[in-house]
Parts: sequence; C-alpha cells; structure tokens
Amino acid sequence: MSMEAVSLIDKLKSPLGMFLGLTLLALMIIAYLLGLLEVWTMSEEYGHGLMAAALVGYLVYQRWDDGPGLDSGNLFLTIVLALFSLLLLVASKFSGISVFGYYALWLLSVTVAYALGGFRLLRFLLVPFLIILLLIPLPNPIGPNLTAQLQLWSSMFGVWFIRLFGGSVYLEGNVLDMGTTQLLVAEACAGLRYLFPLMSLGAIAGYMLNTALWLRWFVFLITVPITVFMNSLRIAVTGILVDMGNEEHTEGFLHFFEGWVVFIVAFIILVGIAWLLVKVFTDHDNLMEAIAYSKQHEGDVRKAASSQSIGGLKAGLLLGIAVLALITTVGMGQREFIIPERQSLNEFPMRIAGWDSRVNRLPSIVEATAGASDYYIGDFQNDQGEMVNAYISYYETQRHGQVPHSPKVCLPGGGWKIQSNTPVTITGWHGGEFQANRLLIGQGEQKILTYYWLKQGGKMFNDETFARFDLVRFAAMESRTDGALIRLVTNIGRNEGMEDADKRLSGFATDFVKHLSDYVPD
Repeated sequence: MSMEAVSLIDKLKSPLGMFLGLTLLALMIIAYLLGLLEVWTMSEEYGHGLMAAALVGYLVYQRWDDGPGLDSGNLFLTIVLALFSLLLLVASKFSGISVFGYYALWLLSVTVAYALGGFRLLRFLLVPFLIILLLIPLPNPIGPNLTAQLQLWSSMFGVWFIRLFGGSVYLEGNVLDMGTTQLLVAEACAGLRYLFPLMSLGAIAGYMLNTALWLRWFVFLITVPITVFMNSLRIAVTGILVDMGNEEHTEGFLHFFEGWVVFIVAFIILVGIAWLLVKVFTDHDNLMEAIAYSKQHEGDVRKAASSQSIGGLKAGLLLGIAVLALITTVGMGQREFIIPERQSLNEFPMRIAGWDSRVNRLPSIVEATAGASDYYIGDFQNDQGEMVNAYISYYETQRHGQVPHSPKVCLPGGGWKIQSNTPVTITGWHGGEFQANRLLIGQGEQKILTYYWLKQGGKMFNDETFARFDLVRFAAMESRTDGALIRLVTNIGRNEGMEDADKRLSGFATDFVKHLSDYVPD
C-alpha cells in the first residue's frame, strides 16, 4: 500500500479524522439542501465551484501535518459564531434568498475550524476559506456594481479590436452598433462570466506557490486584466463575424463554446505569466518546483495523525451545531410565497394630470437582459411640449437574484456619464413623502435629469443595498418578495437650467406615484 493511502487511513482512523469526516459529510448535505452544489455544477459563472472546492480541500489535506497543530477555541465565541450562522440560515429559509444560506454555511465551516483549533487553525486555513468565499455567488446589486466598469473597458477594447481589423462599429456604453445589428454586451456575457473562475484559479495558484508574498498576490490580481483583455477579444471576434454576416455565431452552442475557448486561453496565459515570474524572480528552475505542498515522512504522519484528538465537550458542541443546522435546513423546507394580484402594466394610464403618453417597448435584447415579469415604458408630454419618460420594471419574485438593474449601472452601460447623484424628496405618496435618487447625467452636449427608486410592498427605497436587506423582513413578515424599479427621466433643454427640469420632474412625480399601487402592489 502506498504512503499516501497509509497516511489517509491513519488520519481517518484517528478520533479527529472520524469527526472531521462526519462534519464534512454534514456540511455537504447542507450544501446540497441549500442548492449550493447545484450552483457549483450548473451555473455558468460558478460551475467551477465543486472542482475548485475539492482542489482546495486536497491542498489542505496535503499540508495538514505541516500546520500549526490544534489550539483551544473560546467556547463563548464558538457559540456566538454558531448562533449567527444559524440566524443567517433561518433568514435564508424564511426569505427564500439563497445567498444568505450560502454565507451561513461558510460561516458554519469557519466556526467548526475555530472550535477545533482556535485562531492558530484559522490562520492556517485563512487562504482556503477566502478562496471558498470567492466560490459563493455575489448578491445583487453588489456583483453588477463591482463589474460595471470592467464591462465598459471590455466593450471599449473590443471596439478597438474590431476597428483594427477593418470593422465598422459605433459604441454607446455596452451597446455595439454594427449598422444592421446591435450587440448588447450584457452582464451575463461581457460581464465577465469567466472572471470568477479565473480569479479562483489564480487564488489557488497563489496559495500553492512557494514564493514571495508579492508574487503570489500578483498571480491572483493579474486574473482581472487577463479576463478583461480576453473578453474584449471575444467581443471583437463576435462583432467581426456579425460584420461578415455570420450572426449565428452569437447564439447557441457555438457562442457558449467560444466562451469556454476564451476561458481556456485565459488560463493558459495565467500559467504562462506565473511561469515567467517564477523563472525571473525566484531560484526555481520551473513552475512545478515552485509549487509547495510538502509532506512529512510516513512515520511523522502516523505520529501526527494519532496524536491529534478532540475533547468530548467540544465534540458534543460541534455535533449539536451540525444537527441544529441540518434540522433548520430540512425542517423549514421551502416556503410558499404570495404573488399579489395587480393590474398589468399594459393597462397603465395613458393620461396623468394633463400629461398624455405614448407607450414604447424596449429592444428585445434589453428586455431579455432586464428579466422583469412585467414592465412599462412610455413618453409623457404636456400642453407646453415638455416631455418625461417613465419606466417601471416589476418582478414577481426577487428570491434568486432576479432584481431590478440599478440605473447607476445601466445608464453608464448605455454611454451616459453620471455627473451628480443627490437625494430628492417626492410628495404625494398616500399623502406623505419619500426620498428618491436624483441623477444628473450627460452624453456629449446632451444632459438629462433622472429620478429613480425601488418599491417593495408599501415601502420606497433610494438605496438598493438597504432594499435587499429589507427583502428579508418583507419575505418573513408578509411572505412576499415582489418589487419594482421606478425611473423618471426628462431632458434638460439648451435654454433650461437644472432647476427647471427638477421642477418639471418633481411635479410629474407627485401625480405619477398616485397611480402606482394598482400596478405595483403595496
């Protein structure tokens, strides 16, 4: 029998090994019940998760006997961490927001590590835990907000490549106008679908390298510009094919395949950069020599495995935490959520207090990207010829990250630059008032004023993050997760100031909000 097999058997036979095995099994069951394993196998952005988690686990196993040993975690802090994990888990089950459950599982794993080995073990496992954190989907709107600027850079570099090869293209934000065809560099596509897989691989590579700390960080951080560059190249190739009349290359299997080819090439570039850095800045002859997961001799392994144990009180506490987590996950099951009755936005009033509307439709590609259950977009005009554009996107459920897209992300994606962002008070909502966001944006010489806010039940929000947190209360107390984004826009004329546009938009908003409740339920 090989030394590897003997080492593994000895570790599993030890009290600590058996307990860790049972704990890992319990965590895997919880991950399955929460749907994280499905995300790690089926998601386009995080489908690498199971493989990456298994690789991290293997690296930890390889280094376990070189670790700092086990310390004694503080009992009170262990209980506090465990209770907070369970609270997050309960919030996830009550609200139906999966990401809270994922973070609860991660924190539960940290709690187990701390209880087993205190801060010494946590320091040893710090990087693996941070890598696992990269494998958890970012909640909306954090993910789109973080990648919005990277999307714009990808689009700009993609256009540069298209023009370099003689293509004709006009760029407005993330929309590529090819003359006969418009390509929207959507969040799921240009949006750096392979950024998180490549960042995870870069983090694992940095963890494995036995080099200076700056070099390991460089290998991790270089994944961002590599992804942007390769995604720009992908956009360019797609645009050139469309310019040549091969629009079928932008859809279906070939589109997916081209994406994975780009990811593989990006990974090869990452390996090449790591090899070059190791060759130039270290004494290692090649990349493999710089990879460190050293092991002790067989006798030392057996000694270490047999000497590690776990006390009865600590084992009982951790077992209780695992059982409570399993009971919470299984016992609460999947809640039924209410989809309230309402009128369709197709029936939204054509006339509001002297303003007559002309209903529009979004381009199909933008409509699909927004993913709303129902929406309204129309231009209102009064007798003086003044115009206000109104947009409502309604979502029956926001449980699985399908939330309204923030104008602070979408407007720059359309080529607009945000010049100011200040709060504004809107009156007329059930006789009261609420605060919305007021954006002054520009594109060339054109300037427009925008009001926008979120509505969830009977509450209005001008902060997207706060609205996401309130969604937990909304789901738990009212069994609903529906919501909407409301946006009002008006142009600032050449002979107007911002005060004139503000007065026009504020007056329209006061009358507009009186009609919302029938279409976006309180």
